[in-house]
Amino acid sequence: MKAVTAKGLGDLRTATTTRVRSRPCQKGTAHLDIYMLSKEKQRLETELTCLEKRQRGIHERLAKIVQEMDTLELELERRRSSDDPSADIIAEGKRPATPSQCKQPWKKMTVEY
Repeated sequence: MKAVTAKGLGDLRTATTTRVRSRPCQKGTAHLDIYMLSKEKQRLETELTCLEKRQRGIHERLAKIVQEMDTLELELERRRSSDDPSADIIAEGKRPATPSQCKQPWKKMTVEY
């Protein structure tokens, strides 16, 4: 008896994975196999294009984020060098808690439900 070393069930050769059938393949099914393979190829190509579009969008968004971060860091350094008191608040990440502490008035809206 042979010792079998497999990491999982997917590593085992079965009748399904080796495409062994109980009856022999019919000779007239080649066109069906070609059709099924072409459909699978088409589906995979469509999925690949969707993944490429998504990846491109992610890279564009990451580039925008890096650019915005650089701009904000430059602005923060400029404020620190000009001794602006609001730079300390920005550097600490604190935001004004009340409308009186803000430079602009808050926008208010009544909601009825």
